[in-house]
This record gives sequence, C-alpha cells and structure tokens, in this order.
Amino acid sequence: ADGRSSAPFRHSGPMPLPPPPPFMPMAMRPPHLRGMPYAPQPPSQPPANIPRIRHPNRPPCTTPSKTLYLRNLSEKANPKLLASTLRALFETYGTILDVRVRRSIRMRGQAFVVFGEQEDAIRAHSEVQGFMLYGKPLFVEFSRTASDATIAQQGEDVESYKLHRIEARDQREQENKDRAAQASAALAAIPYPEIPNKILFLQGLPADVAVSEIEQAFAGRPGFVEVRWVSVKPDVAFVEFDAEMQASATKAALASQLALREDVAPVSISFAKR
Repeated sequence: ADGRSSAPFRHSGPMPLPPPPPFMPMAMRPPHLRGMPYAPQPPSQPPANIPRIRHPNRPPCTTPSKTLYLRNLSEKANPKLLASTLRALFETYGTILDVRVRRSIRMRGQAFVVFGEQEDAIRAHSEVQGFMLYGKPLFVEFSRTASDATIAQQGEDVESYKLHRIEARDQREQENKDRAAQASAALAAIPYPEIPNKILFLQGLPADVAVSEIEQAFAGRPGFVEVRWVSVKPDVAFVEFDAEMQASATKAALASQLALREDVAPVSISFAKR
C-alpha cells in the first residue's frame, strides 16, 4: 500500500565484521583481525589512562630479554590464580618456562614471565603493554637479569648464578645507601638564609664576660637599646636594636663576628630566631 517492496533486503557485498575489543593482544584475536590496529573504546567510556610507572632509581630496561617484568598487577588477586592467569595470557605467544608472582609486601603487584624464545618475549612485550587485567593496565618491561629458568635452559650452573646475583644486589643496595648519605651530607652543608630581626644573638662568649663589656662593644652603634644576658647559659646573650635595619647594619659591619678580647676567639653574631 505504501509502495515499498516486501522482498527482504540483500546486501551487495560481504557483511562487515565487528572490530576486536580494546587492548586485545594480537595473538588472542581471531585470525581475520590480527592485522588490524587496536579498536578505540566506545565514546560513552573514558579512554583508559595507562600509567607511566617508572622504577624509582632507574629507567625501564629496553634491552630485549627472554624474561618479562610485570608491574601494576592487582594486589588483591590470589597469587596462584594470578600466576595461572598470566600463564594463560602469555602462552599464546610462545613456550613459557616459568611464571613467578611476588608475594612479599615490598614486591606485591609484580611478577616475572620467562619465555623459551626471545622473539616471543619481544612480541608479548609490545602487544600486552597496557592490557587490562583485573581492572588494571599491565606495565611490561624487559628484565635486567636472566632468570634461573633461562640459566638452566642454557645448561649453566644455577646456584653459582644465584650467588652472583645476590652479590650484585647487595652491592647495588650499598651504592644506593652511599648516594643517599652523600646527598644528606650535602643538604646539611647548605646554609639556610637567616630571617632578619631587630635582636642579634651572640654565641661563644667568654666564661667570665660581664654585661657591661658587651654593652661597651655596642654602645656606639645606631639604634642600640640593651643587652640581655642569659644566666643559665653564660656563653650566649641577646642584643636589641630599635629596628631590623639597624641590627642588620651592625651585623654586616662586624662581619657576623665580635672580637671582645685579643686572647679569646671571636663571638659569632646571628639574627635571633623569631
């Protein structure tokens, strides 16, 4: 009645295939989609922000290795279940020699996956980067050292390798402690700027000093008010001026030192703390 045909619609060409879900590794895609780039996420969802996690002391290792170092793993996941999940994920790229999930508090959320072939590890390193696992994106690096499984595969002595690795780790930790101690010493050596004050602080006075002797040293200075001597600490005293400018001028003129007598060391002068 409306002039439209009742014949079913026939598409002239092949029906388009749906794109793969976002962040699907290449080896896990259907064969007809393995050459396609990652599909964008639906507009209704915000794009996944892959965190730029870095080692606190060293940049990530870029030298290819058979062992992959994984970080940003879910710390709430059961370690056995997480290890089996990682094995199922990475064995799509090649033979897996070992999967180690760290359980200690310091190493929680980290794991190592050991491949039998380096080419498989390189491909997994590229394609699994950012893969969402238990709601968190994986951060994948190459391991800096060969794993025990790789050493055994090469027919070398595993125990000797473990001992060498422990010695290298201890040496690295000692170097970090030495650098931290040097940095602390350098920071402590930096003089902090004094805050000007109208009161000067004298330190290192002779044991037999008299207040009149200190007053005589400052009597001719502009703005001088009084000397306050601390009886419980006879080696220190306070000298007050009318204004900060006058106290600063006196301190600068004396070069932060006061020579009361020739037979004793000069007295140090600084601004009193507010």
